[in-house]
Amino acid sequence: MFRTTVSLIAITAALLPVIVSAEEVPETVILDQVVLSGGLSPVVESAYGRAYTVLTAEDLQQRRVTTVQDALRTVPGLSVTSTGESLTSIRIRGGETNHVLVLIDGVEANSPGSGDYTFSGMLAEDIERIEVLRGPQSTIHGANAASGVISITTRQARTPGLHYGGTVEVGGLGTRTASAYVQARGERGGISLSAVSRRSDGEDTSRTPGGDTDFNDHDTLGLTGSYELTDGISAGFTLRRRWQEYGYDGTSWTAVDSPDDYVIDTPFTAKRNETYGSLWLEAEALEGRFLHRFILSGSNQTADHFNAGVPDYDDASRLRDIKYTGSWALDGGHVRDAQQKLSVALQAKRETYETSNAYGANRYERDSKSVALEYQGQFDNGLGIQAGLRRSFNDVFRDATTWSIAGAWALPDRDLRLRAAAGKATVNPTMFELYGYTSGTYRGNPDLRPETSHSYELGVDWTFAEGRANLGATLFTSKVEDMITGAGTTSQNISGTSTRKGFELELDYDATDWLRLGATYTYMDARTEDGKPVPRQPRHQLGLRATADFAQGRGSVTADLRYVADNYGQEWFNTVWPAIPATTKLPDFVTVNLAAQYDLTDNLRLTGRVVNLFDEDYSEAWGYYGQGRTAYVGLTAQW
Repeated sequence: MFRTTVSLIAITAALLPVIVSAEEVPETVILDQVVLSGGLSPVVESAYGRAYTVLTAEDLQQRRVTTVQDALRTVPGLSVTSTGESLTSIRIRGGETNHVLVLIDGVEANSPGSGDYTFSGMLAEDIERIEVLRGPQSTIHGANAASGVISITTRQARTPGLHYGGTVEVGGLGTRTASAYVQARGERGGISLSAVSRRSDGEDTSRTPGGDTDFNDHDTLGLTGSYELTDGISAGFTLRRRWQEYGYDGTSWTAVDSPDDYVIDTPFTAKRNETYGSLWLEAEALEGRFLHRFILSGSNQTADHFNAGVPDYDDASRLRDIKYTGSWALDGGHVRDAQQKLSVALQAKRETYETSNAYGANRYERDSKSVALEYQGQFDNGLGIQAGLRRSFNDVFRDATTWSIAGAWALPDRDLRLRAAAGKATVNPTMFELYGYTSGTYRGNPDLRPETSHSYELGVDWTFAEGRANLGATLFTSKVEDMITGAGTTSQNISGTSTRKGFELELDYDATDWLRLGATYTYMDARTEDGKPVPRQPRHQLGLRATADFAQGRGSVTADLRYVADNYGQEWFNTVWPAIPATTKLPDFVTVNLAAQYDLTDNLRLTGRVVNLFDEDYSEAWGYYGQGRTAYVGLTAQW
């Protein structure tokens, strides 16, 4: 890692003089707010017809949220489940983890092996923006975006001039975190370099007296840049490297009476290595009425597992993706500001999966190609329309067609916006479900079919209290066919229809000049084809938030409350494989987090936070318990 860090710093240092050498830099231009990942090209918020949530760096800083998984726990429609600090999974609206597409700076982060992205403490220090799009997104982003998209944008150089800063934080569980960044923006381009390092001794997941704690160490480097080659032609790149080493415990192979005895103190460790990157080129044509965008992106992910320091097993996955998007302003204006826009996308992907746990071959590949068409329209009467169609050509599965249509209408002279959306999405079987192998316990099923879902939603957004309050409400339903589930020693498609339905509420209210309140609520009824509750999909989730400023705005205190009820888990602790475990209700729980910050100077900020203030003993999955009360203190500097 040291060589990589030095190399990136050297590159950045060499480019900084070029970028900031201009005598004058342009003023920051304030544009209409857009949903960056909501279409084949960005969608204006007022015209976007689906439910979504945006978390900014300021939101994360105010709540002192240090991991992405914790930032997402209070987002409506999401279910976040941790089985130890090193493994966190996220579901949206009752879908499975591989129904959620994760993008990091526009690069697909889902592993072709497992089909999902492992949020194992992904650090938030260098995160600029998180978009959570709920509902089917396969028309825009392809397969595996059936229940939603989590799009993460890392730190970018957006402000003219040279800027730098960093943070340090120490706290319980032997936690030490440090981050630094430097970025510059000139007249024609910008570049940003960030680094984050975190060390945590952790807790003993097994809760065995005298057991070893499960450490979790992270290092992350990010480098992004863009440059305007000529008027109308720009190029850029993203690069993100992440190293993680962690300890974890095993589970009992025999049935036990209590979930407290399910996790066993075990000397298991793992090393995870991730690389994401992209190169892009944009070119305007026909005096800006047409925009071409070419993107070459890819990811490499490896995981090596050890038992008492001895290699146990490993796997690796690789994604290569090339995409062209062309957008045309139908109304004759500039395409970036067009009220009527048509976009077409051509995409080709190759996924590779390698594992030491294999039956026969240990390396598998699959290719897919697709073409997509999308229309975006904004009308003077406040109506916004978005409609799209995608045809995917697969070398392993049957070809598939997905579609989406959404509309939003801002009622004239009223602070009210109505929304409606519908769509069809697909989810391809994961490489492990197709080809995975574990001696004596599992063998993949190469005859699996993709899952298919049809989803619908109705929503309303209301601004009231003289513009100081915003309320969003959404009703949604989804039906999944050919759902894939584990069955004995393999996986199979289940006949019948699995249903998900519920509603989401989201409220933000500036009660006074110094007090801001927020609330989220999700009701979820997710059922299997035989009417049983889907595990790890709580029926009720409530989030409450209050932020109070003090010392004339130099400081603030934020309290977050999270209530989870009617969550279900599979009782693996009292089940002897390959029997199917019973699905039973987990205890309800309430947790409270507290965070504070104070500006010591214009450049230096003191921070503090307490996780699980009242030391609630809670579980998001049978046998695993959440983090106990832990306090942290830190400093943040920026220039």
